[in-house]
Amino acid sequence: MEDEAWRSVDIIRDNDGVPHVLQQKLLVFTSGVSEESAGYTKPAMEHRLVPLKELTKFGQS
Repeated sequence: MEDEAWRSVDIIRDNDGVPHVLQQKLLVFTSGVSEESAGYTKPAMEHRLVPLKELTKFGQS
């Protein structure tokens, strides 16, 4: 069985100085049904930028 997750790679500031987290998509194999073993992760070539304040409670009152 296969699932997906996102791994935080780096923190990058945009042109306005607002910090964003660069994340990379991972494929997670949750059982040994295929040739991959359970718990195996494989990086995908998909990335995204997420504002840091959406991932943390920093700066929220």
